[in-house]
Amino acid sequence: MKNKCVFKLNFFLFIFPFPLILLLLISAQGEDISIINKNLQARSALVWDSDQKKDLFSRDADSQYYPASTTKLMTALITYEKTKLEGTVTIQPADLGLTEYPVIRFFPGEKYAVRSLVYALLLSSSNEAAMALARQSCGTVMSFVDEMNKKAKSLGCTHTHFQNPHGISYPGHVTTANDLRKIFEAFLDIPQLVKVASSSSYELATLDGKPVQYLMNTNKLLDLYQGMVAGKTGWTPESRNTFVGLCQRQNKKLIIVILDSPNKWQDALVLLHPFMGGPIQ
Repeated sequence: MKNKCVFKLNFFLFIFPFPLILLLLISAQGEDISIINKNLQARSALVWDSDQKKDLFSRDADSQYYPASTTKLMTALITYEKTKLEGTVTIQPADLGLTEYPVIRFFPGEKYAVRSLVYALLLSSSNEAAMALARQSCGTVMSFVDEMNKKAKSLGCTHTHFQNPHGISYPGHVTTANDLRKIFEAFLDIPQLVKVASSSSYELATLDGKPVQYLMNTNKLLDLYQGMVAGKTGWTPESRNTFVGLCQRQNKKLIIVILDSPNKWQDALVLLHPFMGGPIQ
């Protein structure tokens, strides 16, 4: 246990340089949240109090940005609505080839449980899983994208438009911090999806039990920040780092949204620390 704690501390210090941690610790002793504006690098961000239904901090939260793989929150939502995470998916050639180096190597003809591909979608952020789930859920990927946009509109997301189910940056594929918060709140209303997103790891296997890959959650704050419940990361060259997450401690329940950031983990700490306090579990 001691070695595990030391590892977490060392890893945390690697992600968050000591001067930044020291500055934030000082701010907790009475400085106001102007410390956020001084240290936040993201172009757009939001801290939302889920209980009081109000923002505690906001920066450019209604301007449109590329969401990158936070798109997959909506993909998971529509998949759940269409399948309840039941059924199977057969990988097809059209699902593959989006990137030269996919995070999971799928092959045409492989069969997976829908639930397994949702783990691949939310933990490892597989673009191929997004394509396969979209096709399976609605018949065609474009029909699925239409459902994504209808859902966004029904949630009151007036500045969001999706062009694909995976989040690879494309003109017109945009959201805002406020809209992404609304999508994430709808996601959090589905316990089955929260269970997936809050998992640290998952052993992906085909329907017939063939091991494929040990998946690790890209949300590093699950193991590093006390109270982190679930979240979704994203990155493309155009969007830079994106992140949305829920943190809960005792009677505090906050959602943070980060868009267009050079370092989502430092920015997450900058946003959370004035309201939540120390990060190490």
